[in-house]
Amino acid sequence: MKKDKELFRSWTIIDLDNFRYNIEQLKNRLSPRTHYMQIVKADAYGHGSLEIAREAEKLGVQWFGVANSDEGVLLRLENINQRILVLSPSFGSEIETLVTYNLTPTISDMGFARALDAYAKKHKKTVSVHILFDTGMGRAGFLWKEAEKIAHAIKQLRNLQFEGISSHFSMSETEDISFTEKQNKRFIKIIKTFQDIGIDPPYKHIANSAALINFPESCHTMVRSGLLSYGIYTADNLKEKIELKPVMTFKSKIGLIKEFPENASISYNQTYITKKITKAAILPIGYGDGYNFLLSNCGKVLVHDTICLILGRITMDMIVVDISQVQNAKVGDEVTLIGSEKTNSISIEELSSFYNGLTYEMACNLGRRAQRIYIREHKDATIEPISRRTFIAKDFTDTTLEKVIETSLNQRLNSSEIGSIVYQEVLKKLFYRTDREISWKKDFVHEIVLSETDLDPLVSKFFYHTKTKLRYKKILTNDTFKIVCATSPEDLEQYILSPEVEYRWLLDSKIDLANSFQIDKIMIDDLVLHHNIIQSGTQENEFSNLEIECSHPKLRNLLGKEVQFTIDTITYYPKNKHQLTIYIAELTKGITMTFDYSLTNIENVEIIRIFSGKEKYPLEKIKGKKIVMKSSSEEWFFPNSGVV
Repeated sequence: MKKDKELFRSWTIIDLDNFRYNIEQLKNRLSPRTHYMQIVKADAYGHGSLEIAREAEKLGVQWFGVANSDEGVLLRLENINQRILVLSPSFGSEIETLVTYNLTPTISDMGFARALDAYAKKHKKTVSVHILFDTGMGRAGFLWKEAEKIAHAIKQLRNLQFEGISSHFSMSETEDISFTEKQNKRFIKIIKTFQDIGIDPPYKHIANSAALINFPESCHTMVRSGLLSYGIYTADNLKEKIELKPVMTFKSKIGLIKEFPENASISYNQTYITKKITKAAILPIGYGDGYNFLLSNCGKVLVHDTICLILGRITMDMIVVDISQVQNAKVGDEVTLIGSEKTNSISIEELSSFYNGLTYEMACNLGRRAQRIYIREHKDATIEPISRRTFIAKDFTDTTLEKVIETSLNQRLNSSEIGSIVYQEVLKKLFYRTDREISWKKDFVHEIVLSETDLDPLVSKFFYHTKTKLRYKKILTNDTFKIVCATSPEDLEQYILSPEVEYRWLLDSKIDLANSFQIDKIMIDDLVLHHNIIQSGTQENEFSNLEIECSHPKLRNLLGKEVQFTIDTITYYPKNKHQLTIYIAELTKGITMTFDYSLTNIENVEIIRIFSGKEKYPLEKIKGKKIVMKSSSEEWFFPNSGVV
């Protein structure tokens, strides 16, 4: 994916160093016994839940808070393995998901608690839960006065593990802590009620990040840190008590410059009329990008470190700003909507104050259609594509695509174990080299003929005389390649994924390979290739692997073209080995495999198919001591396929 900002219409910059700094500032205020939960709901308040969670993990954060099971599943699918608490009430239809992905639900009503307990009992599981009480927030949770009744009812649910009690402050960001103090006293009373009947969960949490600063006595054994960790203050009084750094910057660029005459109307409904000749810039963002409509005629941006006012209504896709005071502005110049330049800055807190809005809302909504760039040590760390429901593969790196494929297999096969096997043993072999195209063959024909006939009677006693014929088509990618004969399955395995090896044979016996494995014919199209032994035995081991290099000066002219391979060999196969495998090492379209043992004393042959593809059972034809397996020419077979 291209990373040039010139290609972006708008982008948010997420400074991971500032995020790290903020977490350290907040955690420094906690006692060693108090756990820290990072809230990443609503895509981490618009900062990107996945990257934020990954960064928090590096800082030792062991708990994450999400709004619903969907947000939790997203983290799990990206290998976030720390504890995840679902803060909002869950539906009965989400129980299976909660349990499957090891998400900890918050209990707010007994109906859900009983349903969860019944599910856990049926599946012989114990599910960890946190119990939520309403101590004055007036939202989710059991009423605080019902604590004793709820405690007794909850205790009867044997398949639930009550590891947490929680509540939520309604106004902890204000300097007047009287109601916050009242809520905390109620919470302490709830904890004691549970302890009196034998329930004393390790995690007790009511404090959010504002309470951590204004009312540290409420931190108990865990705090939930949200907006402050992103460097956004919820109240001015907090700025005096803790220094934090903003994590998000929001930028766009000038899409068009126009000069309007005096008395010209700007944007919809003539809400702004120019009082003089006005030079204006049109920016390619609007409320469709999360830039609030209520900033019409009152918002501001920075162009060349100059404050420029928004003129007229903000529309879905564009805003107009006055750049009359900006020198040398031109199309394509960067514009800062949130963030700092040399001497001026615009914060989320300031912008939201222009229309009495919420910093939470603005943070969550900003940059809906923007590229998201994560920086560390002032350098781009990762770039996340525009948030959209439609999956566009080219937006993602190879590593991310491979992870998507693996997690998709896990989901589709309903088993992470089977999905991982399919990915690791089949698909990953296609992706292991990113510097070359995926190799594949077609019209694959392999014939093996065993016989008892040999000039040396002693050899005939221990070996079958063996002729192999191999034909297939593929795109030629190298002007030289190897044919290999190995002396052990372990040695053979090292050649399986090698792109320079076209044919492999196993002669699992202590025998001189140079005289026991020979090329009968080696051709590409009508070119007869040169071949010479480049490795045969060592001073330490005269029976090591045999490597034969094949080449021709004219092969360079065929690179990148489809060619016909012909590889015929004369060799042996040990009589004391009762298993012979024809193995497909590359993606292959159309196969014919023949095993002819009519010239031997072998009586019975059992066939084991290990084909992976749509057609798992190619047509089998047995005539006397000759077995032929054949698929249609259009059928594909994955690597690791074959027949024993």
